[in-house]
Amino acid sequence: MAMRIEYRKTHKISGTLEVKTGLRIGAGRDTIEIGGIDNPIVKHPHSQDPYIPGSSLKGKVRSLLEWALNKIETDGKVWGSQRNGNYPAGDEVLRIFGCTLDSWQEGPTRLIVRDAQLDETWRRDKITRGFPLTEEKSEVSIDRIKGKAAQMGPRVMERIPSGALFQFEMLFKEYSVDGDGGRRDRECLNRLLEGLKLLELDALGGSGSRGYGRVLFHQLQVNSVDVQSRFDAITRIDAASPNVVVEA
Repeated sequence: MAMRIEYRKTHKISGTLEVKTGLRIGAGRDTIEIGGIDNPIVKHPHSQDPYIPGSSLKGKVRSLLEWALNKIETDGKVWGSQRNGNYPAGDEVLRIFGCTLDSWQEGPTRLIVRDAQLDETWRRDKITRGFPLTEEKSEVSIDRIKGKAAQMGPRVMERIPSGALFQFEMLFKEYSVDGDGGRRDRECLNRLLEGLKLLELDALGGSGSRGYGRVLFHQLQVNSVDVQSRFDAITRIDAASPNVVVEA
């Protein structure tokens, strides 16, 4: 018997994302230039301003929540990808991030993540002062025997510099499933906010183990209500019950 699903409302999650250590989310290259950057980052094609793709934010938060909630597929693929998988009703990860299985009966993906654009005040200040919006960082490989840089030239990595500010926005659709009044979806909304806290404790983008990609969230709001203090108070993730940042 199919579940009865009714749309209730859309929650808006917004705030400022601060880059604490150089951040790189790589872009493909169409050409090779002598003396150019080996590893450019993704930028707007017209303005050349860096931005953070919504797909990068969404994918990283999903991965972190899967680990925190012990929802890891044995083949390393995303949770919910096994055609014969036994996924529990009300699965939080699948409700938040979606599932393409025909057997999934609990409605569409709840989460939409917008691309995060540079904070306009921060951007204007740096341009006015003649500062670049990205940085170039050279890296070398170490010859383990000689104990010095390998003979091959350094690779040049492009990054968003520490201190950069981005405005981000996520939309979370709340549904009532089998008459629960949206209660389970509001619990999933709190799980999502836990995922943002996990991201603060991890890294966004590439080379996180080498110090890249530490980020912090500021001025966090849900439906224009300040939830920053409750978000900051999260100290652990309990698989049995999420922290209450937004009242369920």
